Amino acid sequence: MRYLHIIGCLFCWGVITSCEQELPLPAGNGMPRAVVYSELIAGTTPEVRVGRSKAVGPGIDNAFVFTTDAIVQLQDRNGGLIETLTYSPDSSNVMGLYVGKSTIDPGKNYKLQVTVPELKPVNAMATIPPPFKVELLDSVRTLLNGRPVLRFHFTVSPIPGVKQYIVMEALKQSVITDTSFTYKGARYRKSEHRSWFDEVKNKPEADIRKDSIFQNDYLRIPCYTQDETADNNQIGGLNENYNSILFTQNGKPLTTDFYINATALSSNPTEAIAPIGRVLVYVKSVSKEYYDFLLTYEKVKRNPGLNSLIQAIQLRSNAIGGLGVVGGSYQKLYYLYYDKL
Repeated sequence: MRYLHIIGCLFCWGVITSCEQELPLPAGNGMPRAVVYSELIAGTTPEVRVGRSKAVGPGIDNAFVFTTDAIVQLQDRNGGLIETLTYSPDSSNVMGLYVGKSTIDPGKNYKLQVTVPELKPVNAMATIPPPFKVELLDSVRTLLNGRPVLRFHFTVSPIPGVKQYIVMEALKQSVITDTSFTYKGARYRKSEHRSWFDEVKNKPEADIRKDSIFQNDYLRIPCYTQDETADNNQIGGLNENYNSILFTQNGKPLTTDFYINATALSSNPTEAIAPIGRVLVYVKSVSKEYYDFLLTYEKVKRNPGLNSLIQAIQLRSNAIGGLGVVGGSYQKLYYLYYDKL
């Protein structure tokens, strides 16, 4: 799932200020809590990550307990059941993935209710933003402070009477290539039926095709802004890289340049910089609660944590009864292909 990069920062909940002297951690006696993470995206089906927290103590790692026995319900704003999500095994060993079949509608409010056995139930509300207009005016390779980047020039139109919370980010999605073939009405994959492929490949009735299979595996691409109106300018300035570039839009058109690190655009197997795949560039309008979470996440990234005199930052959460966040999103997605697939 493409947002597992954020899950590691969920471990930061409850961190307090400390001096630089290393102190042994006392045995934890806090009760475990359910941890929920989800971005409900308009036009897609729901996906929810669920885990269990662990008390911090000597010799205890900070990973969540993988959870496969949760009951995850998607409800309307009044608590009416829409559907119960199903656990879906995937490559993650961090949190269990639960998926649904219904389509998330823009402009609506949804409620997630998550029950993990022996833990307090978790409830969270998410507002899905309405459709909004984005124009990509141009894109060009260039340099930013000496580093190679790809620059996008976007204009985001306002919605009258609506405050928009805009998020821009980029990911590299990995891909595997395979060959499929149809013979006598049956379809096969070469990777699964290699000997059969070798036997029939030269026969005229064999229909052979090359497939690109995109994986649920993503690399986050560092991004940059030089826009002083970006909320990132309140966090670490304009010369740092971020996971997301964030804007609060108050009724005026937003025209801005969005930069992503160009070293991840195409794969380089010898240096293992980026996997073979495609680049995804997102411009999103998100719910206020989710925006606050992403903004404080960027702050947490820059907080040295326990070994610091800097005041520790607590991630924002709307998961009542547990930990985590459930956000609403309406997104515009741009696909870029630099690798030979």
